[in-house]
Amino acid sequence: MKDQLFSKDFHSKLKKNVERSYRDFIEDLREDFKRGFTTDVVDSDFLEQLSDILQDESFDQYSPLKFYWLNLVDNIVYLIQLHEELLNEEDIDTDELTEVEDELFSFWNDSDFAESFLNFLNDGSPVVEASNNLVPLLENQIISFYVLHLSLYQQEFDDALMYHTVPELGDFEKRIYLGDDHRFVNLKSTPETFPSLPVRFISQEEGILSIEVNDNPLKLKIEQSLAPLAIDELKLYVLPNCDDGIKKLAIFKENITKALANIKKAAPHLHATFKSFTHTIIPVNEKGIVSYSMQSLPGYSSINMFDRDQVDLMDDLLHENGHHYLNTFLNHHDLINEDDDKIYYSPWRKALRPIRGIYHAVFTFYWALELYFSLDIAVKKKTLAFEKDEKIKIKSRFLEEYFMLEYCKPDLAHAFKNKRVTREGHQLINMIYEKIAFYKKEADSALVELKALDAKKYQDILNLKEELAKTRAHYKLV
Repeated sequence: MKDQLFSKDFHSKLKKNVERSYRDFIEDLREDFKRGFTTDVVDSDFLEQLSDILQDESFDQYSPLKFYWLNLVDNIVYLIQLHEELLNEEDIDTDELTEVEDELFSFWNDSDFAESFLNFLNDGSPVVEASNNLVPLLENQIISFYVLHLSLYQQEFDDALMYHTVPELGDFEKRIYLGDDHRFVNLKSTPETFPSLPVRFISQEEGILSIEVNDNPLKLKIEQSLAPLAIDELKLYVLPNCDDGIKKLAIFKENITKALANIKKAAPHLHATFKSFTHTIIPVNEKGIVSYSMQSLPGYSSINMFDRDQVDLMDDLLHENGHHYLNTFLNHHDLINEDDDKIYYSPWRKALRPIRGIYHAVFTFYWALELYFSLDIAVKKKTLAFEKDEKIKIKSRFLEEYFMLEYCKPDLAHAFKNKRVTREGHQLINMIYEKIAFYKKEADSALVELKALDAKKYQDILNLKEELAKTRAHYKLV
């Protein structure tokens, strides 16, 4: 089973499973509406519009943006269930949130509308009232996202549509990207930032986005998509989401091309795995942000390309690709039985984490281990050329990842024994640890080599090993 980890056929099988789950959900929703789905939680006009939208035959074909939209629909279905459960709850005279209210709080607090939600709470609104006030925003987002990104024909709605921009798609106050082909609209001519614009009419058929702002009609040209990078058969889009990113787009493309070429030269298996799961890069310019991605948005990686060097970029590309890989599993399989118990120490965060955090960490940081080992070999074979400080960094980062991943092995065994990891999740993580076991002798050799290269970095690794040993003794699991 371990050889499947880098198999293109295995990757394709995983993605097809997700596509099948997506289509099954679409069909379930269509059937629900055919039977006459009704609720007082959301607006009746919204339900009618949603019912019409679900009949769009284009939904029969999967795409990442359709998957994202379906998650929005799933969210509102979940909200409806919570609100209806609250209606059935008996009045409880307590200041504590009920279990359902707590779920409702967590939903909005983790959403894109968290700031508005917390403002309602700070003004004295109960959780359910704050939620009721925000449900129309989610309704609007579902309809407007469909119209802007997924509709293949002209759509017109009587009511204003309020589109909340999605930074993970590259959106920002001066530009939004539309659809899977990433056509874009520049918003410099608009008097307000786009998240607050009421969109009364949207037409993409003629290459024009028609909107109305404060009763002032505007027609904005829809530009052709930015040319993607050709990475073998993969079209890799790079979508800048700030002015500086637009100015540096050519440099970013050059850096990504170089990084992927080096990965391919040093580790073809990592390059092939990257092509299976990543299709869009969003360069991020935020201090303190390295990279991130969303389970509901497959293949979109937000990566800081302003404050990181070339070696870091290779690491970041593969790290987020690791998240996409794992999320492809999680979007179809149950790998973990989640709970909020923070009992597993994360050597990367130096803090206790719940099982989801530690499972994700091991799977995603494993790719750094593979990368730095492969780069170290490429240095020795002179396949790739690096400066001395880069060589030291490569060797020390390999050792850091090796010892931290090894630290987590007994914790994941404990999680499986205590049913926090499913049998399938255990098999997957064992694929990783079967690979890691290969590196024991390599780590011993690398430690000796690092001592000759840089005494301080060598001591840092010894300190890390000592720290991990003390931590293991402190956090004893039974």
